[in-house]
Amino acid sequence: MTITEELHRLGNSARRLNDGSDQLNRSIAAIDNLLGRLMIGLDYVHPRPLAEHTSYDASGKRVIEVSYLGYLKVRGSYCLSLKTVKVLESRSAAAGQIPGDLCALLEAPRRLRYRAVEQLPELVMGLAEQVEDMLGAMERRVGIANALVNNLEQIAGPADSQQTHRAAESATSHRRQTLPAL
Repeated sequence: MTITEELHRLGNSARRLNDGSDQLNRSIAAIDNLLGRLMIGLDYVHPRPLAEHTSYDASGKRVIEVSYLGYLKVRGSYCLSLKTVKVLESRSAAAGQIPGDLCALLEAPRRLRYRAVEQLPELVMGLAEQVEDMLGAMERRVGIANALVNNLEQIAGPADSQQTHRAAESATSHRRQTLPAL
């Protein structure tokens, strides 16, 4: 093939790659938006690493960067995210490190966004399991709280329903919108 043919082939491939990337980004944004509309408000990190990269620092110690797909709070809003953790061979260096860097999945490098798509169904299943677990615990706790209210009302009389309603409304998490970072 001539250089002109190769450049033409490269140009076509690059256009297809960018079109596919745009389509994938729109799908990720839609998933992110829909999860945000559910207002889950829970952190979840997929247990299997998305990517792992090993390098060496100036003193020759190994630095392993491990990236995980998650649904985490980034800049004040829950969204699909990438959590990158550095594991340092040197213990003294590890003491000064941040527990992990977070970024919205849509802001992550293209290669990591591509890999993340394959883990998204597992992430949604894990998040659903976590919500179900929390729901069971919440229902049990509601029973405990209601029993306590009933016992206290027998001793002190009924609670002020308007004051109770206002206090409960100000604490209700499902009324606070969680907007995904796009």
